[in-house]
Amino acid sequence: MIVSNNVVPKHPKLMELYVLLNTKRGTVPLHRDLGIDNRMIDRPITVIKNNIFNELQMQVNKYIKGLTLNNVNCKATENGLEIECEVEIDERI
Repeated sequence: MIVSNNVVPKHPKLMELYVLLNTKRGTVPLHRDLGIDNRMIDRPITVIKNNIFNELQMQVNKYIKGLTLNNVNCKATENGLEIECEVEIDERI
């Protein structure tokens, strides 16, 4: 399944990832590590892709049980950074 930061999904676990992709780090009280680091915006797209995969992997493992992050694609658009995550859902969890 593909989850983008631009399209709201219907599945609850995918919705959690959508919220994570659209949250700026440091803005959630008691969970200051949740979200995307804003400092990444000014880096080259190849650096963003590698860093964001590692960050999202840690956050998905911590906050979204039953979701496996397989791949992350990033591209710069006229509306900003578009992030697409390829994920698998384990419905048993």
